[in-house]
Amino acid sequence: MKLLRTNSKLEKQNGIEYLLAGLTFAPGDLSGNEVCQWRSQSCFTACNMHFSGMRVTPQARASAVATTKFYFDRRPEFLSQLNRELVNHGKLATRKGLTPLVRLNMASDLDWSDIIRQYPATTFYDYTKSRKRFASYLDGKLPSNYFLTFSRHENHPDGLCAEFLLRGGNVAIVCDVLYNPQHGKIGTLPGSFKLAGYSFPVVDGDRHDIRLPSVDGCGRVDGLRLKGTLKSKGRATSGGFAITGERLERLAT
Repeated sequence: MKLLRTNSKLEKQNGIEYLLAGLTFAPGDLSGNEVCQWRSQSCFTACNMHFSGMRVTPQARASAVATTKFYFDRRPEFLSQLNRELVNHGKLATRKGLTPLVRLNMASDLDWSDIIRQYPATTFYDYTKSRKRFASYLDGKLPSNYFLTFSRHENHPDGLCAEFLLRGGNVAIVCDVLYNPQHGKIGTLPGSFKLAGYSFPVVDGDRHDIRLPSVDGCGRVDGLRLKGTLKSKGRATSGGFAITGERLERLAT
């Protein structure tokens, strides 16, 4: 079982070409083990990593469950393999003249700081819904090669998101905006968001997956268009995870 999946295409941003790899667990407690401690009900029942794209296939879901159980049931063996794959990913990137980039929480929200510290030449990034971990990131207490974006859900007040943004952090917000790239139909995100009386610029988080301050800037809202099945998108909007309708218009400035 391979743990790190390398992106089929390379990402190039700001003149730097990256070799991407990610670790995908089954979100929430779908494996019988909780990997998203700070999730909300709405974000979980509409999770993009379970209800969109190839993630809806039985094969992809079974693979994610098996990987998660491997981590919880055979932790030393899992970590040994993960370390080997991280070393190999770095070597492959070096041979190709690329920058190694890794996202260990593709569909989870675990603390990988101890692993990340062992690979200072590799850049890591993640989304997190943990207020404490994101505050530690903003305070410079996490590894210097690890970059976090706060992932807003319906239980996070606007004031909290504004506080993080004012401190220079980036916050991802899911918006109910048309996204059908197969047919060339992609809706326009707001140019800025007004949160707790402050206006913050929005960057298009769907243009690429690289969530780094050197790419997105700092103090930005990473706007993400709602994705998934019709049912999962309905759960996201009705539960408040995705901002829609009048509230989207009110927040957009």
